[in-house]
Amino acid sequence: MQPDQSGATPADVDTSAIGDDDLEAQELLADAVDSDDPDGADALGDPGKKALDAMKQREKAARAESRELKKRLADLEAAAAAKDKTPDEQAIDAARREAAAETLAKANARILRSEVKAAAAGKLADPSDALRLLDLDQFEVGDDGEVDAGDIADAISELIKNKPYLAAQGGTTTFDSARGKRTPAGQLTRDDIKKMSPAEINAARKAGRLDNLLGKKP
Repeated sequence: MQPDQSGATPADVDTSAIGDDDLEAQELLADAVDSDDPDGADALGDPGKKALDAMKQREKAARAESRELKKRLADLEAAAAAKDKTPDEQAIDAARREAAAETLAKANARILRSEVKAAAAGKLADPSDALRLLDLDQFEVGDDGEVDAGDIADAISELIKNKPYLAAQGGTTTFDSARGKRTPAGQLTRDDIKKMSPAEINAARKAGRLDNLLGKKP
């Protein structure tokens, strides 16, 4: 089994909350980590999810530390190389580094926007809502240009949980406790709108999320 980027393996994950005798749960945790499948965490139960989340946080911290170390090394190398250069040459080199960093930041921003919008397609009625409401700075673009799809999926799921009127319609159903019947996903219930501001309710109405409550036929 290969270690992850933080140097931890599934064996390093604290599974004490799961129970030493619950080997099946521990194996599920290892399988979910190895497969890098965010949906696999659902089979772990709350203790397993907490352990998996903790490991993800360690991985994220390790990646951040690695990037910081690389930056420091690059700065030291640049400073050493600058000793033998004239002030004008040093200024030119600094300008080049700044331009390269700006270009990389713009490229990473484009990658993030593209990945987030693609991940939101089919989950949000308007995928651009994810770009508007999520803090894109929480996501990282690796040196290889890859983004952690699991982090994005988790953020979108949390967004839908907090603002259900943003969800795309169709597919699964939810239960309307006020009427005692099933409603299509994306349609709001009376309980939902009690938690919303007037602006949010108006936006939901425009998006067709209140059609069931208003008695409109599809």
